Amino acid sequence: MMQLFLATGVAPEKVERFLESDPDGGGAIRDRIAADMTNHLLAAFGQRRRQTPAEVKRIRERGGWMDLDRPPRE
Repeated sequence: MMQLFLATGVAPEKVERFLESDPDGGGAIRDRIAADMTNHLLAAFGQRRRQTPAEVKRIRERGGWMDLDRPPRE
């Protein structure tokens, strides 16, 4: 997905700033996207549990995703 953002021609720093933004206090855009994708996947497996952006942030900060939500290092 990061490739799609970068393909728009916007500077990578601006994309990162957007993904880290929290416009209404509901969690960073990055965490909202990840929570939404997780919830769709859980629903596809018949699970009713929902993951919140706050839970995604906690997992990301613990290093549980090994930076898979970040663009590759150059």
